[in-house]
Amino acid sequence: KHSSSAMTPLLISLLLSLVAAINALKLHKLSPKVANSSGAVCLDGSPPAIYFDPATDPKFNTSWVIFFRGGGWCYNEDDCADRSLTDLGSTNHLDPELTYGGPLDPDPSNPFAGFNRVLFWYCDGASFSGDVATPVSAKGHTMYFRGHRILDQLFNFLTTDFGFSRATDVLLTGCSAGGLATFMHVDYISSKLLPSSVSRYKALPLSGFFLMHDTIYGKHFYPEEMKYVFEMQNCTHNVNKNCINSSFSGEEWRCIFANETAAHVKTNIFIINSAVDKWQMQNIWLGDQACVNDGEFDNCTIDEISDLNNWQTDFLTDLTNTGLTTLKGNGIFIESCSEHCAMDGPGFSEITIDGVSMNDAVKQWWNAPVDAEPSEYTYLPCSLSDGTPHQCNPTCRIQKNAQKN
Repeated sequence: KHSSSAMTPLLISLLLSLVAAINALKLHKLSPKVANSSGAVCLDGSPPAIYFDPATDPKFNTSWVIFFRGGGWCYNEDDCADRSLTDLGSTNHLDPELTYGGPLDPDPSNPFAGFNRVLFWYCDGASFSGDVATPVSAKGHTMYFRGHRILDQLFNFLTTDFGFSRATDVLLTGCSAGGLATFMHVDYISSKLLPSSVSRYKALPLSGFFLMHDTIYGKHFYPEEMKYVFEMQNCTHNVNKNCINSSFSGEEWRCIFANETAAHVKTNIFIINSAVDKWQMQNIWLGDQACVNDGEFDNCTIDEISDLNNWQTDFLTDLTNTGLTTLKGNGIFIESCSEHCAMDGPGFSEITIDGVSMNDAVKQWWNAPVDAEPSEYTYLPCSLSDGTPHQCNPTCRIQKNAQKN
């Protein structure tokens, strides 16, 4: 009896591990021959890669969810040299399998669980947007800025080796730098890389709406960093072309920001983001750090809460000014949680607005007609409270506790 009881947790653990292994995404690298001949290589020159799991439901054999992995950017040549030695700049040491949450989660609560699930590994440092023909050297390392070639070749890889040529339904998504990639490349993919068999194509950028915003000290810090990324990696011809064509000369770099490029997106899009995104507060705003880094703003002063609510106002203003929120077929889910990419984990099902979770909101939008009224798929955040608790959305705390477990 004692032995049987002791084995129960072990058996449960083994079963969970087995289920995870069955549903895990498997690593597939582009052949070195194709990578080298096309110049589609990571920062360190290694071939790009995807993680893939085929459709588990026969009715979804031609349905695909394609996810751009995130991981920030490298802001100068030395930074890129350091990055080339990591998994964000190389595929040489990737695990053979990967499990992922959010739109790639195999759990039945995810509306895309039965689809062909693909993750594009991120190894170029500029959201799949760079294209510099000549290798670059820094800190004794040779690097390659070829993100846009990687984008082209990975879609070709899906077509030649994984049956993407028969696709009928495609969701393009990604988080953080991958969310920004979704904004920048969604229309290019639609016009150049999708097979003619696709009848439904929509985009779901997650935590990718980074503000072109000054720091608390009034410094133009983050925009200058991203401007250098854009110019260093020669991104001009590899972001939304309508954004580039409408830009003033010398201002094309602004198209690496979601608020600039999103104004030109034609594909149906559903944006999920925190209006007080934790990464942005830590790396763009650079203020109120003790407040931002502590749970759901538990120890913030009234002045700090005012700063956060002002940031939220700026966020919603920038988002509204893109015009996307009034275009038919679009939707938004903007919450007030202190998070970044929470939808890659429990947040996808735990965070709610007006009783509707992220994944349910996405499911309703995905199944809606392309000319659906955006107001039907619009979820807006509450303002943080001067009193305690400051967090006005109690489900933020629920998902936070889930993330800790």
